[in-house]
Amino acid sequence: MPKQMAYKPGNIIFFAGDKDDRIFILQSGSVELKAVDIRTKMEVKETVKQGEFFGVKNALVHKPRTDTARAMSDCLVVMLTVQEFEGTISKNKELMEKMMISFSRTLRSIHYDTETLLKNEEIKGAKEEKLLAIAKAYFNAERYATAVNEAEKIMQEIPEAVNKAEVQEFLAEARVKASAMAEQEMLAADSSQELIDADSKVIKQFSAPVFSRFTKKFSDGAVIMSEQTTAKSFYFVQSGKVLIEKYINGMMKRYGTVRPGEIFGEMEIIQESPRQSSAIAKGSVTCLKFSKENFNSVVISSPNVAMLMLRLICKRIFEQRRNLQILCIKDLSARIADIMLTCIENEGAVGEDEDDMKRKINVTVEDIAMLAGLSVNETRDELNKFTSKNKIAIYDGYMLVANVMDMKRTVDTYYSNLEEEEAKQKQQQAKK
Repeated sequence: MPKQMAYKPGNIIFFAGDKDDRIFILQSGSVELKAVDIRTKMEVKETVKQGEFFGVKNALVHKPRTDTARAMSDCLVVMLTVQEFEGTISKNKELMEKMMISFSRTLRSIHYDTETLLKNEEIKGAKEEKLLAIAKAYFNAERYATAVNEAEKIMQEIPEAVNKAEVQEFLAEARVKASAMAEQEMLAADSSQELIDADSKVIKQFSAPVFSRFTKKFSDGAVIMSEQTTAKSFYFVQSGKVLIEKYINGMMKRYGTVRPGEIFGEMEIIQESPRQSSAIAKGSVTCLKFSKENFNSVVISSPNVAMLMLRLICKRIFEQRRNLQILCIKDLSARIADIMLTCIENEGAVGEDEDDMKRKINVTVEDIAMLAGLSVNETRDELNKFTSKNKIAIYDGYMLVANVMDMKRTVDTYYSNLEEEEAKQKQQQAKK
């Protein structure tokens, strides 16, 4: 049962870093949420209005609090469990949609901070010139099948492109490269064996025969949706993995991976904006493709699907916060070590037995580069520092971390030194 709680001015409802899944509604009084901006390190404050929920995002994905909630006056709040929250909000379509929009804006804000940190310069020119720049970024990363797919989309969707001759010339070269690469390697399709950890009710719902007409299959490297294009649909992944990537300063930056049982492409539908990123098939992928017009009937009208989407948006918020935090690490070795720790966490990689600290992660040098916001050459130079000390071994399609604690020590040492430096700076400022 929801529980009503009273707080006096100055009382802390929860602290940043707390691990609990309580969700609150402010009934009366005033509550302030205070957090630290990842990029600027400045305090950020937000006032909760009466009738609003707070503490939702971390509770839905079981993550530590990112802000501190303090009562600013005598106030009454109602405390709910996650199950009670879901039961309450699933009955209110308008509130559900409002919350999705709010959380999507939070996610967009983190993306903006990431681009600002990386000093991203907007692609100039017509739409087809922007799409060709993205295709060339994939070509330069030796992802030729995706480069071909991007260029073909330009020819199909913009037949009168101002740069048509340039696109045709690029497409011919990319096809030759893609063909040569296809002959050299057989890419494993890690699709149908992927475990689905989403809500079983949602999986069952999307497995119904009525959804078969929405099924779309994509081969490895296929462009499912392109950055800069108009958002006309969203997708539910049935099998395989989908990479979410964005063009930043001539290179592709990876924002995340979508797995079976998850939805992507919904953010632009919710916010009615152009695509902010591209979605690329990793291995063979099967999706259900829904039109923009289907959004209310498929998502908002289904409590199970709506809650799945709300949890996914929250999950992405925490993933992108972690990603932004990693990009703020100035020491490149520590940055890459933290990326490896993130990969280990996401993949649930384990050693041969409980005492074994060796970990296998399914990433390439190019994957690490895209996550680190670095060029492939810069990334390879940093990885070579680890290999020269036998801390990692690089293979075709995966890496072995000799001892996961080495990676953790590298990151912990960086933050320890950073804290010491910040303490010295504060002491010097106090003396002035």
